[in-house]
Amino acid sequence: MVKAHFDNIRQYILEELDKANEKIVVAVYWFTNHTLFQKLIAKVVEGIRVELIVHNDYINNRATGLNFQKFIDSGGEFYFSDTFNPMHNKFCVIDDKVLINGSYNWTYYAEDRNRENILLIKEEQETINAFITEFERLKSLTEKVEEIQPLTKFEIDEFNLLRTRDYLANDIVFQAKATGDKSLVNSAFELAPENIAVQKTAFDLKLTDKFRLKHSIGSSLKDDGYKIIVPKGSFIPVSEAAIVVTVSDNQTTSEATIHYGENPIASQNKQFAKMKISGLPRKGAGLAKMKYHFTIDIYGNLRMEKYSLDNGVRQNMIKKITGLLEKVEE
Repeated sequence: MVKAHFDNIRQYILEELDKANEKIVVAVYWFTNHTLFQKLIAKVVEGIRVELIVHNDYINNRATGLNFQKFIDSGGEFYFSDTFNPMHNKFCVIDDKVLINGSYNWTYYAEDRNRENILLIKEEQETINAFITEFERLKSLTEKVEEIQPLTKFEIDEFNLLRTRDYLANDIVFQAKATGDKSLVNSAFELAPENIAVQKTAFDLKLTDKFRLKHSIGSSLKDDGYKIIVPKGSFIPVSEAAIVVTVSDNQTTSEATIHYGENPIASQNKQFAKMKISGLPRKGAGLAKMKYHFTIDIYGNLRMEKYSLDNGVRQNMIKKITGLLEKVEE
């Protein structure tokens, strides 16, 4: 039995979830709806096994979003999909007997604004089993999450993979793969020049030359310490991030030098930039957090960003580092 629904979708899903006696598995790209979420938690509390996979971006993973930690602590099994290969499904299987599948994200926007659909599928065991198998495969591509680390609003763009410009750039890369025309990838890079994920996809598909970093790149720390951010030998393109904290009470400014080299003493490595942000919140030593986000694109441009995770003050800098790259022959 297959039945299509185009209106009141949330209610149909709630009714089917309510009937669950043993197990619920949900794979949905975006999940913001509290009513559906509370139903899942209620089923967990009843002793039903509930497994949930969602995409790890700011829409899902934010302090003001759904309390996925409560879901985990209640006994639910939770997974974030791979940020570079996002799980874009929207399906649910109940007791291995009922399949809900369609365009509908479990969000308020999908319910109240979009034109969506679901198929409610029963007594079609071959199809249902295929989705069960796919859910297990999706789980195998990620790791079970025990502790949620919410993204801040200042990290909102880091995993935002479905912007129009970036989507088209990715599409062009896969066109290059399908047609064997590697010349297409340059137009993709020009369309989204700062999107390292697009370049990484092209690299993984063997559509670009292969370069790697000859020296580690990092930041100075207190007492001439050195924190490596992008390790030696990293293949280009690359994107790396690191968290640092203030070292004194009421520190409102953070200044550091950027180096390349392997020595644990910063000053023993070659310095090539300085980064400074001001306006940090007055907190105790070690309580104000800052994030470095370094990317190196296929053209040898190192984009360095340092910003406060408390209030968003930041500095951005670009350096050409082609001299630090070496070509790797296949």
